Amino acid sequence: MTKLLTDLTAQQKDYAIFLPAISSFYVMHVSKQRFDNFIDPARIPRHFVNGLESVNWLAPEGMFKYKFSLYSAGHANIDMNKNVESEDMIRNRNRNTSFVIGDSGGFQIAKGIWKADWKDPTCPKASSKRKEVLTWLDANFDYGIILDIPAWVRHNKKVHKDIGVSTYEEAVIATEINNEYFIRNRNGDCKYLNVMHGEHHADADDWYERMKKYCDPKQYSTHFDGWAMGGQNMCDIHIILKRLVTMMRDGLLEEGVHDWMHFLGTSKIEWAVLLTDIQRAVRKHYNKNFTISYDAASPFLSTINANVYYELDMQNRKKWLYRSGTGMDDTSLSNDTTPYGQAFINHWNEKKF
Repeated sequence: MTKLLTDLTAQQKDYAIFLPAISSFYVMHVSKQRFDNFIDPARIPRHFVNGLESVNWLAPEGMFKYKFSLYSAGHANIDMNKNVESEDMIRNRNRNTSFVIGDSGGFQIAKGIWKADWKDPTCPKASSKRKEVLTWLDANFDYGIILDIPAWVRHNKKVHKDIGVSTYEEAVIATEINNEYFIRNRNGDCKYLNVMHGEHHADADDWYERMKKYCDPKQYSTHFDGWAMGGQNMCDIHIILKRLVTMMRDGLLEEGVHDWMHFLGTSKIEWAVLLTDIQRAVRKHYNKNFTISYDAASPFLSTINANVYYELDMQNRKKWLYRSGTGMDDTSLSNDTTPYGQAFINHWNEKKF
C-alpha cells in the first residue's frame, strides 16, 4: 500500500470546494498505464509503489486523497459505444472515494469547435452531439452541467455561421432546446446543474426568468438539481446575492432538491473566501446542505509549462495569488535523493534552472 501523505478531503470542513479541472493529458497517462507500460516503469519515481495510480487522487491507491474534481467533455473522448482505454481514470473511477462533476462542453460550442445549427432542434449534427453528451454525463458523473450556449458567443463573429447562433436571443433559444432534451431523456443516474448566463444585470435577470422552470419540481418531475453560474453571474457579487434571494423566494434552492451551485472557471483565492462565506450563510439560514464549488485548470496548465507553485502571497488589501516558477529539469538530478522541496530550494539558490 502507498503511504497516505495527506487526506485533503478531511481538511475540507465547511469551505467552498475547489474542483481541479482535470487535463485529458493527465487522465490519458494514468488510464493507459493500467493496460500497458505506456510510460517506462523506470521513469516512475520508486516511491510511487502503485505506479501512476499513486498520483491518482481519486483512487484509494493514491498517495494523497482529494475526492473532488471536474472533467470536461470538450477534452474527452465521450463516445460511450467504445471502450476507450485513455478515459479509464474517469470511466472506471471508484465512485465511493470520488465525486466528479462533468462539464458538458458548452464552451466548445461557443468557440466553434462543435459545429452545428444549435438553434435548430432538428439539426442532425446538433441532435447527435446532444445525445452523445447526455449519455456520457449520465454514465460517468455525480453531477453534470447542462449543455449551455454562453451568451457571450454573440461577440465571437468568427463562429456565428458555424454554430447557428449570433445573438443573445439565439443563445437562449439554443440552450432551451438542449435543456428540454436533457429534461426528457436523462436516465436519473446523474444530477444536473442549470446554467445561468448573461453579461449584465438585465440579461442575467432575463436568463434566470426563462430558465428557472427547469429546476421547478412543479413543472418538471425530472427537473434539474442545482445551479451553475456562468457569464457575469460568476464574478459579480451583486448579481450573485440577488440571484440567491430570488431562488429562495421562488422555492428553487431547497434542501435535498437544489443543494449544489457551481461557479464556472472561478479560481481566485479571494473568491474562495467569499464563496465560503456565502455557503456558510445559506447553510445557516436556509439550506443546511447547500454546497458551492468552483474550478480551474491552472494546476495542469502550470505543469504543462514545466512550472511549480512555490509561494502563497496573501498581503492585506492586495491581490492574493500563488506564485509559480520554472521547475527543475536537469539530467544531473536523476540520482539525487534529496526531498523535492529541499532540492528545489538548493537548485533555485544555485540558479541551475
